[in-house]
Amino acid sequence: MILASMFALRQRLVRTGQKVLTEDDSYISYLPGAHSFEQGLICMSVCFGCKMGFYGGNPLNLIADIGVLKPTFFPSVPRVYNKIYGKIQD
Repeated sequence: MILASMFALRQRLVRTGQKVLTEDDSYISYLPGAHSFEQGLICMSVCFGCKMGFYGGNPLNLIADIGVLKPTFFPSVPRVYNKIYGKIQD
C-alpha cells in the first residue's frame, strides 16, 4: 500500500511538472524502521531513486549527522522540527 502511494505521488508530480526527487537527492533516516512514516520514506527512495543515509544512532547527535550527510531534503515529524527550531533560537 505504501509503495503504491509513493508510485502514485511520483506519477502525479511528473504529470503536473513539479520537481521530482532524483538520484542526486538524499535524506537522512533516523526514525525506527517500523514507523509508518519511515516506511513511506524508504519506499519513496526506491520509487524516486534518491539516496538514503542513516544517522549514527544517538538522537542527541542528529544535527552533527545531518552536517556530515548534507541531505538535500529533511522530511521529519513536528517534534524534531520544534527541537531544531529551539536550538536555533538558543
